[in-house]
Amino acid sequence: MRLVTRGAPAKVWKLDCPPCEGYLRGDGKPKVIKVIPGDKEQGIPSRMEHVIDAHPQWANTPEGIPPTPDEQHVNKIRAERGSQQLQQLSALAALQKAGLKIPDEAMWLLEQNFDARIVKGNVICKNGHDNVSGSKFCQECGIEMASEGAAEEKEEKEEEPFVDIWKLDFKALQKMCKGKGISAKGSTDVLRQRLTTKTNGLQGQRSLA
Repeated sequence: MRLVTRGAPAKVWKLDCPPCEGYLRGDGKPKVIKVIPGDKEQGIPSRMEHVIDAHPQWANTPEGIPPTPDEQHVNKIRAERGSQQLQQLSALAALQKAGLKIPDEAMWLLEQNFDARIVKGNVICKNGHDNVSGSKFCQECGIEMASEGAAEEKEEKEEEPFVDIWKLDFKALQKMCKGKGISAKGSTDVLRQRLTTKTNGLQGQRSLA
């Protein structure tokens, strides 16, 4: 029986009955001729194949469960819309890269399908709030946006982590020297001295006797 939780029947559920599983899979049954529908829009003709006489809504794995007719229809519409949206985004990116002005009709179509922030780009105020391009004042804090340009992610330089070179062994010191583009030849004390001279941010610096 289909599992029911708080009055809602399970959409997908596992069947733990070997005889029933064999029957639904079509074990021991001869293959039947099934018409595989094509796609008139894509020019794919229908065809006939010999397939296992199995239940159309059962499979050995969740991924193999065939979609219902309603799901097939919805998936087809979503796939078509997704393909059109990707084409529109590609065209938008090409126009923006070329510095061309987007026609009013094309802009209207883009605004119907996408968020205005995607179409026009974002603007970030001095306090870090996201706003639609062309805004004179921040929608969050009200600060003037006249001096702010189009949103561009500011790459923040990451601070180097704390490294105590006096606790590193010879191989670790050699690796650090190579990473900083300095010579990795010499004794442990020589390598530490080079790293101390090369890098100002390293802690644990000591003077060598």
